[in-house]
Amino acid sequence: MIDDLSDRRTAIAAAKATLLAGGAAEAPDAVDPAVLASWRRCAPALRPDGAGSAPVEPADEARSRWETSPLSRAAPDLPAHLRAIAETSDLVACVTDAEGRVLVQAAPRRLNRRAEDIGLVQGGIWHESVAGTNGIGLALAVARPVAVFATEHWLDPLHEWVCYSAPVHDADGRLVAVVDLSTTWRHANPLALPMVASLARNLEHELRAFGPLPASRPALQLRLLGSPSARLGDRPLRLTLRQFEILAVLCLAGPVTLGELHAHLYGDRPVTMATLKAEISRLRRELRGQLTSRPYRLTVDWEADVTRLLARLDQGDVEGATRLYDGQLLPSSTSPFVEEHRHHVDVALRTAVLQRPSSSVALRYNAVHPYDVEVLERARSAVPDDDPLVPALTGRLAAAEL
Repeated sequence: MIDDLSDRRTAIAAAKATLLAGGAAEAPDAVDPAVLASWRRCAPALRPDGAGSAPVEPADEARSRWETSPLSRAAPDLPAHLRAIAETSDLVACVTDAEGRVLVQAAPRRLNRRAEDIGLVQGGIWHESVAGTNGIGLALAVARPVAVFATEHWLDPLHEWVCYSAPVHDADGRLVAVVDLSTTWRHANPLALPMVASLARNLEHELRAFGPLPASRPALQLRLLGSPSARLGDRPLRLTLRQFEILAVLCLAGPVTLGELHAHLYGDRPVTMATLKAEISRLRRELRGQLTSRPYRLTVDWEADVTRLLARLDQGDVEGATRLYDGQLLPSSTSPFVEEHRHHVDVALRTAVLQRPSSSVALRYNAVHPYDVEVLERARSAVPDDDPLVPALTGRLAAAEL
C-alpha cells in the first residue's frame, strides 16, 4: 500500500515539475483535472517554495469569527464533535468559513504540532489565492467534495499531507463553509472522502433545521454624511468615530491592507498597529464577523449614503444627490482619507449644483453650507419669479449676505 502511494506521489511530482518547466503537465492518470486547473491558477502568483505554511490571522480575530458565525449558532457542539472525530479517526478535523478561514479545529496528539507547523489551526487561511492548491481551497473553487494528495498540494511544506474536503451550503444554496479532514499521506484512507462529505451534509441539515439565517448576510446601512449612524439588519450599531472612519475607507477605497488602512486613518501620526487592530476587532464584533482581513474588506451587503450620492452625480441626478446630502462626510473626522474625500464630495456636488441650478437643489445644499452666496445667487437668477421657493431662496440669500 505504501509503495503504491509512493509511486503516486512521485508521478504527481513529475507532472508538477513539467508544469513548472513550462510544459503541458498532461497527466490524467496521476493528477485530478481539478487539481491541474488549480496548479495553473497558482503558477503565475505563488512559488511552491515561497511560503512555509498557510497564513494565520490573530487569535482574537479567529475566535470572534467563530463566535459570530452562523455555524456557531446552528451547531454549537461542533468543536466537541470535531474533537471526537480527531481522537477516534486520527485525523485533523476543521471547519472553515466561505473565505477558507478556519473557524474551529481539532487535532489528535500525534498530529497537533505538525498541524501547527503548516497553519492548519483556528485562524489559518486556506484560500487557494494564499495557500495554493489544497483541499479547502479546491473545495471552495469547485464546490464539491475533493481530495488533495501529497504532492498535489502546491506549497512544498504540504507535500507530507493528504486532505479531504467538502463544501457546506446553506438553505439558499450559498457556499458558507468547508469541512476538512487531513492526515499524513502515508495514512491516506479512501474512506475519508465519503466521511467528510457526510459531515458536510450533516452541517447543512443543522443549518436548515436552525431556520433562515438573515444574520449570515445582513444588510449594513451606513449614514456617513452629517451625523453618522449605522444599522445591521434591524439592529442599530453603537460605533465610535474611528470605526465610522474605518467603514468609510472600506466603502470608498475597497479592500485595503493593514498598512494602507493605517495610513488612510492616521497619516504620519504615531499610532501603533496594535491600536488599530484593537479597533478593527471591536468593529468586527459589532458587524457579527462580517469584516475580513488580508486584505480588510466587508463581507456583508452594504449601502452607504456617500457612495449613493456619488453614483447619483455620475448619473447626472443632481436633485437626487442633494437629497442625500445631510452634511459633510464625517465632519468631525481628521483622518487624511476622510478629509480628502470630504473635499471631493463637497466640490463635486457644488460644481453640479452650479451647473444645474434650481431652487430646491440650492436650498438643500444651503442647509449644509449656509454662507455659500454664489450657489444661492446662481439659483435665484435661473428660476422664474413665480417659482414657489423664491421667497425661501431670497430669505436664505439675505441671511448669507449679512
